[in-house]
Amino acid sequence: MKVVIIGATGNVGSRTMNYAVRAGHEVTAYVRRPEAVVASRGIRIVKGNAEDTAALTEAAKGSEAIVVAITGAVTDASFMQRNIPSIVKAAKAAHVRRVILVSAFGAGDTADKAAWFMKLAYRTVLGKFFRDKAAADAILEQSGLDYTIVYPVNLKDAPASFKVTAKPLAEVAKVPGMPTLPFDSVAQEIVAILSDPHTIGQRILITTARGWTPKQ
Repeated sequence: MKVVIIGATGNVGSRTMNYAVRAGHEVTAYVRRPEAVVASRGIRIVKGNAEDTAALTEAAKGSEAIVVAITGAVTDASFMQRNIPSIVKAAKAAHVRRVILVSAFGAGDTADKAAWFMKLAYRTVLGKFFRDKAAADAILEQSGLDYTIVYPVNLKDAPASFKVTAKPLAEVAKVPGMPTLPFDSVAQEIVAILSDPHTIGQRILITTARGWTPKQ
């Protein structure tokens, strides 16, 4: 596939870019700082920001999917809400129907599935951040595009783990404790989701193998 990655210099975006190239996809790295991306075969680097609809439309022409892997500061109450409308508009203008958004576990009703102490943090200390994520998720859900929204649990810089689970949120009852995954593991799951049409229209939790309990 031809894939645009918005945020290809971030922890998740950069790794998704690398795994996508290894999987044979052609990647357009749409980034604010082109110098931060190492040029290599299979990667086209385009300078731009997510709010620039015209530049993103041009960058996305001829592509089959867009991966959105940007995030704001925890104190920014509107970062994703400022960016997602422009991305949706650009995707439609470029005739790209498939959009995968990297959100975060704790956004919106996903917090209801968290352990009580994590739920408290998501709704108080990190409340602005997660409310912004939830609002942006809703914008994409209502866009009419072929979306998938992924909700990774807590992330860390570590070697990829093979003990990873990707489950539709509708099948998840609880996410006990504080499961943590490597950035690489989430990137691998995102690349797998790219090629899986069954994930269209789904909100998907990405967690450890034991970091969830199913609905009965």
